Amino acid sequence: MLSLFKNLSFAIVVVIILGVTSCKKDSPVEEPDSAYVGTPYALVRPQPSNIYRKFPDSTFTKEGILLGRMLFWDPIVSSDSSLSCATCHNPQHAFTDGKQFSINLSGSTKRNTPSIQNSIWMKQLFWDGRQRSLEDAAKDALLDEQHFVAEQVMNRLEKQERYVQLFKKAFGRPGTITQDKIFRAIGMFMRTAISTNSNFDKSKRGMYSFTPEEQRGFDIFSTEKGDCFHCHTDGPYLTFTHNGFENNALDSVATLADFKDIGLGKVTGSTDDYGKFKVPTVRNLSYTAPYMRDGRFQTLEQVVNFYSDSLHYSPNVSPNMKKINVGGLHLTNQEKSDLIAFLKTLDDPSFVSDTAFSNPFK
Repeated sequence: MLSLFKNLSFAIVVVIILGVTSCKKDSPVEEPDSAYVGTPYALVRPQPSNIYRKFPDSTFTKEGILLGRMLFWDPIVSSDSSLSCATCHNPQHAFTDGKQFSINLSGSTKRNTPSIQNSIWMKQLFWDGRQRSLEDAAKDALLDEQHFVAEQVMNRLEKQERYVQLFKKAFGRPGTITQDKIFRAIGMFMRTAISTNSNFDKSKRGMYSFTPEEQRGFDIFSTEKGDCFHCHTDGPYLTFTHNGFENNALDSVATLADFKDIGLGKVTGSTDDYGKFKVPTVRNLSYTAPYMRDGRFQTLEQVVNFYSDSLHYSPNVSPNMKKINVGGLHLTNQEKSDLIAFLKTLDDPSFVSDTAFSNPFK
């Protein structure tokens, strides 16, 4: 009887040990650090590579770009969850918004929304050039326009498991959500907004031939006849802007202090920079109306008419406005039509319809 009791006790102990061991095997196993390194992403862009970028390509990950795309579209980043980056920078408008003035949580601003297309090749951002990297531009816009409150936004993001996991994948362990990572992720996404598949681009690759009207327009654009090429240069960085700042004879003022919007001057502190603004790209103009820093022109015809016949003198007007003394280029109606025909060869329908930029929540 005693022997039977001992055997039974031993069997019970064995069962308990096996049960404990089994429980340990079923316990969650923490994933190794290698599960959080993200998937490397090689940013494909035409050569030469961008000398102005300040973000190493080696740090790009697919997860980081996806995270940036989500943050770009998610109004969670604004203080009242009502505005997203895409509110003003909609891919269908070549990353503008179709409005005369951009908006923020305080209402309408005094400037038109600039496009961020091909901004990987830009060395200064915003109409007044106040930021030099996309990360700083994202920070600037979030703080100024969306009244971004870091602790508030990070707390919201930490409550969503999809964001927690994406921050880990994009930036590695420990996966902490920080405001710096928010700006970096948005910067990753914005760098992918590259437009290089217009008919103009195809013509340079031998895949498209200009119509006679487009060719005449190109000849106007790229010679002293139109003077366009001085500022909107077809340089190596595919931006169709010389990355500089000009007073383009948009307003007439007696003194530099009379400019209502001093532009670059506010950044540099130099009165000579009053009224100077960043030269915008002329890519995808069919999608980015209205035009100019204050959106005063609704159509390309109005823009061309201004440069043709309505230039205004001011003390620091750009030397590139070579016909300022006679009020403009004085193009014929046919020349105006030809010039617009060429400008439309810079439209890239594949860019504005690319689902890689579209709302990831739909």
